[in-house]
Amino acid sequence: MQISRHLFRARRLGAALTGGALLAGTLAAAPAVAAPSIGASTTPTTAAQACGADDGLPDSKISIQLYTHVNEIGSGTPSPETIDRVLGEVANAGFTNIEPFSQPYSMPVDEYRAILDRHGLEVSSSHGSTDWDTWPETVDYAVALGQDYIGTGGMAGSYGTYEEALATAAYVNQLGRYAHEHGANKIVLHNHQSEFTTRYPHPETGEMVSAWQVIEENTDPRYVTFQLDVGWAADAGIDVAAWIEEYGDRIELLHIKDAVNVNAEGDPRQVGLGNGDLDLPSIIAAAEPYVEYYTYEWDYAPSFESSAESYQYLRCYLSGGGGGDECAAEDGESLTLGRPVTTSSIDDPARTGDMAVDGNAGTRWGSQWSEPEWIAVDLGASYDLSRVVIDWETAFASGYEIQTSPDGETWTTVHTVTDGDGLFDDIDVSGTGQHVRLYATERATQWGFSLYELEIYGTPSDGPPTPEPVARGAGYWSSEYRQVRNPDYTTAELLCFLSSTRAQSDVFDEVVDLTTLDDAVQVLWAPNHDDWVDVFDRQLLGVWLDVAAGSASLEDPVVGGGTVGDLLHAIETVRLDAGATRADLKEYKNALEAVNAQH
Repeated sequence: MQISRHLFRARRLGAALTGGALLAGTLAAAPAVAAPSIGASTTPTTAAQACGADDGLPDSKISIQLYTHVNEIGSGTPSPETIDRVLGEVANAGFTNIEPFSQPYSMPVDEYRAILDRHGLEVSSSHGSTDWDTWPETVDYAVALGQDYIGTGGMAGSYGTYEEALATAAYVNQLGRYAHEHGANKIVLHNHQSEFTTRYPHPETGEMVSAWQVIEENTDPRYVTFQLDVGWAADAGIDVAAWIEEYGDRIELLHIKDAVNVNAEGDPRQVGLGNGDLDLPSIIAAAEPYVEYYTYEWDYAPSFESSAESYQYLRCYLSGGGGGDECAAEDGESLTLGRPVTTSSIDDPARTGDMAVDGNAGTRWGSQWSEPEWIAVDLGASYDLSRVVIDWETAFASGYEIQTSPDGETWTTVHTVTDGDGLFDDIDVSGTGQHVRLYATERATQWGFSLYELEIYGTPSDGPPTPEPVARGAGYWSSEYRQVRNPDYTTAELLCFLSSTRAQSDVFDEVVDLTTLDDAVQVLWAPNHDDWVDVFDRQLLGVWLDVAAGSASLEDPVVGGGTVGDLLHAIETVRLDAGATRADLKEYKNALEAVNAQH
């Protein structure tokens, strides 16, 4: 995918929690709340200060899985100093609840409780062993911490066959009943992808069912509940909001994460909440009647600041970023896309240099565990460079240079970084060359250097200017907005596109009277489509684009009488009716097809 230059720009979610329901809202920029760095002298900062009491989820329902910061906390039982420092950062990020892993700790529970109290934290649930021999100790530890839920990172048993899934369900019932009878509420089961992709025929109906469904059907809701990990479920091809609507009475907790390259070739890549593929507003709306805790997780998160921003998302429905103009101009496609690459080394045959220029957020280049290391791209011609974007994996460079060359032999440094912090680097550069090299000089981790994408932007230094990118057609926008299989554009950018269209054409205001961008989205992408309506909407969007571009006029006649402006106004009236059906739209289908055929 092309890394969106707006990916980390602040934007308001198109939803707000009001009166117990998610309602449509507008996007508005807001500042991110950053957590202080480790070791700094800090006072607790609550991200909720940036929004009202009813703007998002309440503090009492937001939690964080501590595996998010496994790089800081380590595995097993952390030292008192480490857990105190990490929990202080988590509290400063805004969280009031945590979900530990590897619990129970060998640390005495009173000592652990004192650290939690010092930072104003409660334990919402936990992941840990479900071995029967140590289960009483696990339950006692959780009860002493005041937990209602005792969880595991999986299903507490195997499920390779239908019979194994049944046996696991029986064992989980035993665990849950013991916990319930000894002071806890329920045991919590957590999924990855395989619980949904492992499927077998139901012995009675013959219907193919997943391991998750078998275990759900055969566990006692008095003792057993589920923590639906929305990221792994989506990557398994599950419509998460629909799944919650069907099974919500058995799902009392969520793992809330976001990612790009979901349910696609390659691995998903986790990102901050609101910056990925998942339709989190719809998921949260579906979960509201059922879920007690929304537990944020980003495996190996890059910083406590990223957790503060994701907390802000849940508490205020704001995604974090650096602010700025959301509708800033794009730079076109990266010059590196699909171009020849050379590297100093690779650490694995599955992580070659070409994977850093393939447009796939789930593949990456990785170097040997040494320094310096480099990756170079032949752009095919000489370019005056303007911008370089680097999408780092966890193994990022804290020091590196951007270099150019006319021949791939003699290199000139055009930009130097000495304080790199990973994640995304978006750098303005000035230099000329056919070859561009990222020369990494200092590792930030014990590993080598690894990046998902290296993007370079500029204009030809000789010859005619680079042609403008081809305008996205109606089918592209429809597919991107609904299916999001290749997340080149965010919802915020789509609204920027519509905003730009508003500025170019009087269609929105004078003719069809769409006074807000939310109205435009409702008209062009109303919810709950079927295939027929999808086709209709692509035709509708095609007309909108033609009018905005000037290739069609509002005064053009249409089949059956009237003008293009009349047609758009009539469809808008239907589209703004939430109860619109296929029958209500059918009478306009032929006219839309005729208009599109003329342009």
